[in-house]
Amino acid sequence: MDEENILQFRKELQNLGYCKTVINSYPKQIAKFLKYIRKENFEVQSQDILEYYSYLKTVISPRTKKALSDNYLHSIALAIKLYFEYLQRSGTIKLNPYQLKIKTPKSEERKVFTDEEIRRLYNKSTSLQTIILHLCYACGMRRSEASELKIKDIDLENNLLYIKKGKGKKRRVIPFTKQVQKDIKDFIFSSEGKEYLLNITATRIYEEFKKLLKKAELNNQGFTLHCLRHTIATQLLEQGMELEKVRDFLGHQYLGTTQIYTRINDGTGKLSAK
Repeated sequence: MDEENILQFRKELQNLGYCKTVINSYPKQIAKFLKYIRKENFEVQSQDILEYYSYLKTVISPRTKKALSDNYLHSIALAIKLYFEYLQRSGTIKLNPYQLKIKTPKSEERKVFTDEEIRRLYNKSTSLQTIILHLCYACGMRRSEASELKIKDIDLENNLLYIKKGKGKKRRVIPFTKQVQKDIKDFIFSSEGKEYLLNITATRIYEEFKKLLKKAELNNQGFTLHCLRHTIATQLLEQGMELEKVRDFLGHQYLGTTQIYTRINDGTGKLSAK
């Protein structure tokens, strides 16, 4: 296994502005791929990649006890594609062996919480879980952004959060309400806040949100933490905020992303894709 090239590939992903999840997971997927085929980079053929992809379709996830999802398989294929593109770009290999033609899985309908469900979450939340709701719902932050938030990035006097390195290295400023200000201030000055707000990991955020869903009896409805971002974006559009401002609030680079990402009321009382 070529550890040096995998390390350089990881640095390349960082330089290109990929999120932490990709930076951490893609090199691991490459290591698994190379361990499976037992070949040097320059020896890899398109047939090796196809064989590995076919093998992955037979794998049962130890977590879900089911076959790997199409989305997960697509992410592994993308990791391999990006890796060999990097090797070709850096001159390590002359020809890129990646020749797979894999369709991008169709995106599932974006799930959003109703107002009542959001109230249930807040009513059942601990102080830490309330802060997570404030950051990922009221402020529309990504989990990675919330986990990297520092006290110095919070302007309690002017009710502003500063995201200094969002997805794609985008910086943005997020306003928040007086209620959010009060809860953050109380949390910061509690012993819990001093421990967590400076070092609340992405894993801890995920685990706390799962606990909260269960307490609110919403754990069997397919909700994920990211649904909080879908929900606030949908609500902002329904309230008449311009698409460009919603894009800036979420930290998207393109309007098209925001349009796909959100759903607005179609006038019939039902939420429809936009």
